[in-house]
Amino acid sequence: MLHLLGIRHHGPGSAKAVLKALEANPPGCLLVEAPADAEGLLKYMPPPPEQTTDAPLTPHPSPLTPPVAALIYDPKDLNRASYLPFTGFSPEWQAIRFALKNNIPVRFMDLPMELYFALEEADKQNPQAALKFFPEGKEADTAEEQQFRHDPMAYMANLAGYTDSERWWEVMFESPDNEVDIFLAIQEMTIALREGNEEQPRTLQREAFMRQTIRKAFKDGFENIAVVCGAWHVPALLGFEKIKASNDAALLKGIKKIKTTATWIPWSYDRLTFQSGYRSGVISPAWYELLFKEKKDAATHWMINVARLFREADLDASSAHVIEAIRLSETLSALRGLAIPGIDELKEAAITTICEGDAEKLELIENKLITGNKVGSVPDKIPTVPLQQDIEQSVKTARLTKYWENTEEHWLGATAASPQGGVDLREESGKMKSHLLHRLNLLNIPWGQLKELNRHQSAGGFKEFWKLKWSPDFAIRIIEMGAWGNTVEEACVRFLKKKTDDTAALPALTILVKQTLNANLPDAFDALLAKLETLAALTTDTYHLMDALPPLAQIIRYGNTRGTDVKAVEKVVAHLVPRICIGLPIAIANLDEDASKEAFDKLVAVNFSLGLLNDADFLNQWHNTLQSIAGNAHINGILTGACTRILFDKKVFTENETATKMRYALSRANAPLAAAQWLEGFLQGSGLLLLHNHPLWNLLDEWVEELGEEHFTDVLPLLRRTFSKFPQPERERMMDLAKKGPVEKQQKETEALAMERAAVVLPTVRALLGLKSLDLAAP
Repeated sequence: MLHLLGIRHHGPGSAKAVLKALEANPPGCLLVEAPADAEGLLKYMPPPPEQTTDAPLTPHPSPLTPPVAALIYDPKDLNRASYLPFTGFSPEWQAIRFALKNNIPVRFMDLPMELYFALEEADKQNPQAALKFFPEGKEADTAEEQQFRHDPMAYMANLAGYTDSERWWEVMFESPDNEVDIFLAIQEMTIALREGNEEQPRTLQREAFMRQTIRKAFKDGFENIAVVCGAWHVPALLGFEKIKASNDAALLKGIKKIKTTATWIPWSYDRLTFQSGYRSGVISPAWYELLFKEKKDAATHWMINVARLFREADLDASSAHVIEAIRLSETLSALRGLAIPGIDELKEAAITTICEGDAEKLELIENKLITGNKVGSVPDKIPTVPLQQDIEQSVKTARLTKYWENTEEHWLGATAASPQGGVDLREESGKMKSHLLHRLNLLNIPWGQLKELNRHQSAGGFKEFWKLKWSPDFAIRIIEMGAWGNTVEEACVRFLKKKTDDTAALPALTILVKQTLNANLPDAFDALLAKLETLAALTTDTYHLMDALPPLAQIIRYGNTRGTDVKAVEKVVAHLVPRICIGLPIAIANLDEDASKEAFDKLVAVNFSLGLLNDADFLNQWHNTLQSIAGNAHINGILTGACTRILFDKKVFTENETATKMRYALSRANAPLAAAQWLEGFLQGSGLLLLHNHPLWNLLDEWVEELGEEHFTDVLPLLRRTFSKFPQPERERMMDLAKKGPVEKQQKETEALAMERAAVVLPTVRALLGLKSLDLAAP
């Protein structure tokens, strides 16, 4: 006899109903909707331990703990990979555990990925043939008929008054405490929904393989067979004996197999949601877990979690709030005819009571509350590639952990006193952490993201600041990178040599050099430097030379922080700087405003880099170049103004020379728009120069005052953009200066006031200094 148990993947109510059905009528064989080539993974899934009164519960060593996923991939092409997630509340997971506990054979019955991958490859090679998998609706179809064909469950939900099919299914099948006969109701519903509905050929091929598996199970002597599969497939399997085996064989004939490998990997709740892109995902994994484990008190546990998370976020949440929220959610569910409060009722009640009507408060904790932060684990005995084993060992040696108490981003080394943590590169343990994270980034496994709290601290300090977040998707990347070596260091060196050969742009290569030094990979450094010297000699693009300088300057300036040898890099920089200085004035001549802004960013970066190097010869060449740019009428004002400001800051231009440059730039001989662009470049970064240099302020004040109405309207956006970048205190002081009139008059009034105030304390000062007289007017 065949028992078809149609379920919703990751449905807690479905899981409960499946267990009831299996306990009421234990099958001789269990068939589960999962790719057949993943069946070998069942041997790593231990049965639930027996709980007796005589002995305490002994957990299985390093158990396979959900959420986990079966990873099935093509070892020859890792772009072909598929994940099959399981949670503790997945009906398939509970059914398998029941079967293993009761020594019932388990078989996977879905189309194996070795065939699925081959079908996908055939579609890529013949796109026109693949179009038949997505037939268009008939022109005569109404909007209602098109919706029905596209998503029958959504159509049913609309008939029941729901706008969300997931919410409808939860209310009807997951929240109620359904008995075994619910599967008959689901069967009748899906039969009606599929009647006359044209299926995609891929679904038909999958169902043909499922029927073949059922026939084989009966042929092997099993008389009582239970099938746990998606509800939509039930009608296709119900009358399997009425469909000729030859018809199913014809659907699967001629498909070339692609050899696959399968393994278990840890999964996380945030990867089970619809938002993650998982087609069979759920809205709230954390809520579904509560429904499965604590159905009667699910609302109570949910509200307690709200209060706990609020308190962790330093928000008020009293016991009275929680009690009222629980009562309100139960009242809402009763008014709406629900068996228990759903996620919508719980959120409404929490916002009304605990959040006091402020929905934004709930948004602060919504991810932890709705999605959850649970992560599964995989036994060490499951075979993995050597690189995976070395990563695991390196993580332990560096005293790191892949998974913390949650799957959100967190600062490495964070404490209450230092929320952003930090890795001290002067300590061996700090270097080990830094090297490992940099190496994994080079292998395209971005577990850690290096953050710059500010440019100077991150580049020159002895600390690195990392934000960590491990993703289950890294499993396939580790397998992919395992082809480059059995250890992290070996894989990095070989992969870097390949990237070095493929890199033809000088800026990209300099970044690679910096990453290699940070990762402490001396075996890859020689090849990189040789390529760097060659590219530096052949590159004629001034912009490329400018982009290459900042990473190299940081290597030279801060290389000793990580104990790296920078002599070879110094030779490359010695060739770059003169060529930048020679080529820059020509490269930036006659540029429009947008191109000039791009050049401005590069110019500022080079200026900062040369400041880091602090080489007198480099600075002399650079300042000469800036002087030639500052006086070049063919270069946009943003650049000439910026060069003038740099030269003034470096005391190459005196105050009088700078005032003369500004007076010329703002004179009537120049168009107001050009003058505004010069001013934008000159004032980039800070307005303190105007506040402390009154002649420059007066020049600007006079220029603005002389602008006609038409010209003022033209330059206003530029001026507003320039001054909006200044800090608020600077803008307020400038406003005060503009209100008080010319600075010279204000100075004279201030000096007169100062003399009056000084006369009051003059006798005391004279006595302290032992002087008979003290002339304040003396120079």
